[in-house]
Amino acid sequence: MMNTNQPLVSAIITTKNRPVLLRRALTSVIAQTYNPVEIVVIDDGSDAKTKAVVDDFKQNRKLVYKRNKISQGAPRARNQAIEMAKGIFIAGLDDDDEWHPKRLAHLVGAYRDSYSCVTSNVKMKYANYAAVWRKKSEIALDLLLYSNQVGNQVLAKRSRLLEVGGFDENLEAAQDYDLWIRLCSAYGPIKNVKKTLQIIHQEHEHERISNARSQLKGYLKFLKKHKAKMNIDQRKYQLYNIRLAQGKQSGLLDMLGWVPPTWYGKEAKRWLAQKLRNH
Repeated sequence: MMNTNQPLVSAIITTKNRPVLLRRALTSVIAQTYNPVEIVVIDDGSDAKTKAVVDDFKQNRKLVYKRNKISQGAPRARNQAIEMAKGIFIAGLDDDDEWHPKRLAHLVGAYRDSYSCVTSNVKMKYANYAAVWRKKSEIALDLLLYSNQVGNQVLAKRSRLLEVGGFDENLEAAQDYDLWIRLCSAYGPIKNVKKTLQIIHQEHEHERISNARSQLKGYLKFLKKHKAKMNIDQRKYQLYNIRLAQGKQSGLLDMLGWVPPTWYGKEAKRWLAQKLRNH
């Protein structure tokens, strides 16, 4: 039953040739305790199997589907979903991830106009282990300019996403990070709900919309775009992350040299422990 006292949320999903994973993602949206929810699926050049999955979910549900005959790329596909959405709020979901049933209820409940958008803690699932990414309660621009402390998805007002220009279709990588910086610059800090409300799956090998070979080029373009906003420590840390991506880490002492000074103490210990686990 629809709750007309609550604002409509448009759950947007972009997908390409991953019907099994898409089914899991859609199931997690259908299971939300929050309503009303509209689902917008942009099929970025898949074969017929993807539409068959979407058709299974259409009955008695508010679901919008668009298929691009020729792949447009992830940022364009996401912008298409935002443009087609009718909700006051937009909440993104990658087709290989899934939501906790109360994700939308918690994110909408935590939203205030003084925040640019709302995110949550997430569970990262890898082939051999899983870990919870616990973020700060509030992510200000200063922290965000060191690295993407938000992740890949938020809940934000559709009007604000359109106002800042949506996802940058000229970036081959870091399109989400770029958008969070622009939202944060325009509307204030990002609120984090300190509950684990999303699972990000990293344990599979499936086709992605983004081309992995273009990631470094895209990130360098992103860095050039936002470099003027960054202080010297933020720029150094961004360069350190590029070194990691290129496999140029030379050990613990090298890592220590790139730790932002404001993170010394407990924060530095947590950061180092995470880096050592992941690299």
